[in-house]
Amino acid sequence: MAHRCEILAPAGNYDNLIAAVYSGANAVYLGVQSFNARASAANFSFEELKKAVGFCHARNVKVNVTLNTILYDRELPRFVETVKKIAESGADAIITQDLAAAEIIRNVAPDIALHGSTQMAVHSLRGALLLKEKGYKRVILARECSLEEVEYITKNCGIETEIFVHGALCMSVSGQCYASAFLGGRSGNRGRCAGTCRLPMSARGKTDDYHLSLKDLCAMEMLPQIEKIGVACVKIEGRLRTPEYVAAAVDSAVKAVEGKPFDKEMLSDVFSRSGFTNGFLEKKLDGSVFGVRTKEDADRTKTALPKIRELYRREGRYVPVSFNFEMNEHDSRLSVTDGIHTVSQTVDAEPTESDRDFTPAVRTALSKLGGTPFYCESADIKGAENRYIPVSAINAARREAVGKLLAEREKVRPHKVYEYEIPAITKRNSTPKFIARFENRDQIPYGYEGLFDYIILPTECIKSADESIKEKLVAELPRDIFGKEENIKKDIKECAEYGIDKFCVQNIGHIPLVKGYEIFSSFTLNISNSLSAAEYKKLGASVMTVSPEITLSQIGAITSDVKTSVIGYGHIPLMTVKSCPMHNVKTCKGCDGKGFLTDRKGKKLPLFCHGKISGYREIFNPVPLYIGDKRRDINADYTELRFSVESKNEVKRVIDKFMSGEPLGTEFTRGLYYKASI
Repeated sequence: MAHRCEILAPAGNYDNLIAAVYSGANAVYLGVQSFNARASAANFSFEELKKAVGFCHARNVKVNVTLNTILYDRELPRFVETVKKIAESGADAIITQDLAAAEIIRNVAPDIALHGSTQMAVHSLRGALLLKEKGYKRVILARECSLEEVEYITKNCGIETEIFVHGALCMSVSGQCYASAFLGGRSGNRGRCAGTCRLPMSARGKTDDYHLSLKDLCAMEMLPQIEKIGVACVKIEGRLRTPEYVAAAVDSAVKAVEGKPFDKEMLSDVFSRSGFTNGFLEKKLDGSVFGVRTKEDADRTKTALPKIRELYRREGRYVPVSFNFEMNEHDSRLSVTDGIHTVSQTVDAEPTESDRDFTPAVRTALSKLGGTPFYCESADIKGAENRYIPVSAINAARREAVGKLLAEREKVRPHKVYEYEIPAITKRNSTPKFIARFENRDQIPYGYEGLFDYIILPTECIKSADESIKEKLVAELPRDIFGKEENIKKDIKECAEYGIDKFCVQNIGHIPLVKGYEIFSSFTLNISNSLSAAEYKKLGASVMTVSPEITLSQIGAITSDVKTSVIGYGHIPLMTVKSCPMHNVKTCKGCDGKGFLTDRKGKKLPLFCHGKISGYREIFNPVPLYIGDKRRDINADYTELRFSVESKNEVKRVIDKFMSGEPLGTEFTRGLYYKASI
């Protein structure tokens, strides 16, 4: 049988789940009341989850549960109990971001398939292979991958791949957006995204442009091609959208996968932001990928919704069944099977002799399965050649039999669970040493090198650094691996030949590339608890910069069995972007790779383009994170000072202030370091 993409639909609530199933989805993804990246969706209680799984399984639809946020140490015992309850529901898969979550699931409910969330920012073959090594059955690739990159990973990774084909696009690479946390106080990696990229942001100095807002993705036309390259699952974004949106997207995907025409105008009417884009898949990242939701868009939606409801008003036919009907002299029996379950039913009518063949009438009665998820694949009818019973009796028996079959299929079939004890945490009491990270060698002030145990520089700057600091150097790999693994391997080799044996990884896909060297992990791996840190230690990481989206208290609670680093100063890269917002006002020609975005309050956010080297852009917080005057609150092995947009004189000033424990004296932020956990 030819490969057929699984169509995975969002179910933010029960109405959306029904719309997804009735319109033809093969699988749905949904969240429970905690640990999922759409905290503002209605989501499901555990009792509702059981009901949802029963409903879906009865109709040959899989259920994937999202537990795809970063976790805190204090939450891990509750997370264990959550996994047990999901296992009790019989759900098919769990989607995770945090390696701690994956470790718990593997031990507590190993029969549930483990899927790597797009929040893990996997966009390279080595990243997918590492997930396979860690027991994942599927990787949800970053939305910024091109179709060429998707194909290469899919054909070589040895596990299933899943990609988004419809719905909202994040401006930042998923899992690499800190804008909501630092500009809005709500962590996107905790499922609390404030939608910062949908607010006014201008590449031309105004305060009323929307130059971080991307159009929605629509790659329906590409589904036959996507299926052909072996992608296992195509995913529709939208757990916060309406049932009409879900039904329209699923209906279009079903038709597109089968190579049939679909109504793209209907899709646009139900929801779009000035049209659609599939720019990432096609490597077309010019100004055409940007768009906003207009009043005209909203008006078209209001008009379109009533007719779209027809797509999910009726139960579809998902499950083939076979009937066996036997009429004897004094009674008749009917049985129905789906190939796994078989139920029988006595027909409440006594046969009478007849001079005509009643078989066609029986066959017609058995095929009337409207309002159920079944369709008649075959019917074996015996004894009706010269006997008769009222058709109404056959209809009644059929209804009873298929009702019993549906009830049997809806029964919860829980997965086996095992007890798991969270590893003990060794209390930490550390006085941190110092690490400095510079964007380039010219930022390093003479005479300050001795303050730092390690100095991190991008790989392309390593050879230009002074020989005197060579022993301290850590080569930082670029955050963007998209299609560049061989280039990165070459850079690693050149650094090693120069004498560098320490590398800073910024993506999980970097880790296999630097196996055998000392590994430092960047904050971009979103390490937020002891178990996750221990998992990265197993993978070879020796020093880990923890997530800046957790409190200093939580950082200090991470077990001393691992070496941790805290960002003490730095303009945090709020977003890592592939589509440059400057394309709203100019092209790459003549651009020096530097710019500013102006927000609605007039703040200017620096933008750096690494295009000539790595192909990605970073948008920085306009004010730095600073805790130099709060050094007593830092309980970690290292404090990292990150320099990106600063001049050499500014670097000197910051270091002097930090080392003396003085206030910065200019505008700064504490980030989430003292914020109540969310």
